[in-house]
Amino acid sequence: MRRVAIGTLAMAGLLALAGTSRVAAQGEQYRLVPNWPTLPSGTYFGLKAAPPPPAEREAQAAARRARGEMGGGGGLPTNQPGISGLAIDKNDRIFVFNRGPKPVMIFDTAGKLLQAGGDGEYNGKKINPDWEHSGGVDWDGNVYIIERDAHRIVKLNPTMDTFLMQIGVTMEKGTDATHLDLPSGIAILKNGNIVVTDGYGNNRAILYDKAGKFIKQVGKGAGGPADKGTGPGEWILPHKIAVDAQENLYIVDRENKRIQIFDKDLNYKRELKNEWNPWDIHISRKGTEPYGFMADHLLERVHKFSLADGKLLATWGSQGLGPNQFDWVHGIVVDSKGAVYAADTYGQRIQKFVPASSSR
Repeated sequence: MRRVAIGTLAMAGLLALAGTSRVAAQGEQYRLVPNWPTLPSGTYFGLKAAPPPPAEREAQAAARRARGEMGGGGGLPTNQPGISGLAIDKNDRIFVFNRGPKPVMIFDTAGKLLQAGGDGEYNGKKINPDWEHSGGVDWDGNVYIIERDAHRIVKLNPTMDTFLMQIGVTMEKGTDATHLDLPSGIAILKNGNIVVTDGYGNNRAILYDKAGKFIKQVGKGAGGPADKGTGPGEWILPHKIAVDAQENLYIVDRENKRIQIFDKDLNYKRELKNEWNPWDIHISRKGTEPYGFMADHLLERVHKFSLADGKLLATWGSQGLGPNQFDWVHGIVVDSKGAVYAADTYGQRIQKFVPASSSR
């Protein structure tokens, strides 16, 4: 596997640290669109106040671990604020799954807030935004919210005022066909089949039909911490999913620091590796381009990369809260015009980037 040069990555980091509006790596350039999106007064992602800086957060987490105060279920640290993930529909509407008062916020490409919701009671339980871990939108506009720590995924109609379906049993974790254990990611295929990464508690990827009926799973065994593995079709925290035009599934194997690729029936094909720690991945809705985009927790970066071999085509970002910087970059999508939207958890914001040649 070809490795990206350290000098290239260092240069991308220096550009970001300098606060420039233009970022570049390996011959491709993107520029930051300032002040995107426009949030109405009193609206925010996550917390009203900014969270503490990384060193203070780690000290607090270490103190909680020492006291045995582990939240999130399954030994996870307490939940983080901000944005947990992004999705985009066929009309280029950007869905922001966040841990604020409105768990789902929908924007157009100009940054205007079109709709906000997901804060209702569904199937007998109100969504806890602190427990949300991203979500998805299908080809009919229905919205899926992953309420990770409740071990369930709820499907809502496009206006998010009607409950349609649930995968998983509310507040019950398990390893069988009807239960989940801290699910992390979702993809919805054109025929309505659903792929779920049951990642934090179990180490498996699951295929369901459009009615939520279990079809098959890929993992070392039944699921659970003991099922961690490094071979093909094995996982250490399967996280999020991208889909191409042939509906191949590019699944983030987060702690193995790789992408595992399957066909639409969850048959293993191959893997991609590079100098990265992927947290999210996205391919445009067209899915015909030979590249995808990645939110990379290693040094807090965004990559445009080749779907064929994992070669990095553009890289930008560094740890921080300035322009072109990220603090736990955890969500990424690209629209039909090639604009890239990257969201960070502790940064509690989205940044939009367009090709440098774009007039937008």
